[in-house]
Amino acid sequence: MKKTLLFSTLITVFILIGCAGPSKIMNSWVGRTKAQLYQSWGPPNRITDDGQGGQILIYSATVNLTQTPGTVYNNNNGGINYTAPQNNQYSRTRMFYVNPSGVIYSWRWQGY
Repeated sequence: MKKTLLFSTLITVFILIGCAGPSKIMNSWVGRTKAQLYQSWGPPNRITDDGQGGQILIYSATVNLTQTPGTVYNNNNGGINYTAPQNNQYSRTRMFYVNPSGVIYSWRWQGY
């Protein structure tokens, strides 16, 4: 019982810490300038219109985690089958909304 409660508590804490990480970083950019963001992060992958005279600066990346190795095995008919290796990855996107004066006023992120 105690182990289950401890495990559940630890999982909850890690989830809360993990979710706060990107949000805290992103929120720290609100009120700063596009030039400051470029100096720190470099140019974005894409820029689009925000519909209010400003821009949305989009930073995206593919994060590679691991690769599951391929396998070779015998099938029921005496033949050999092969399973190709699989890449384990995910996409991550960070979007900064910049007003016409070049000041970041909002943000959004997807993928950790």
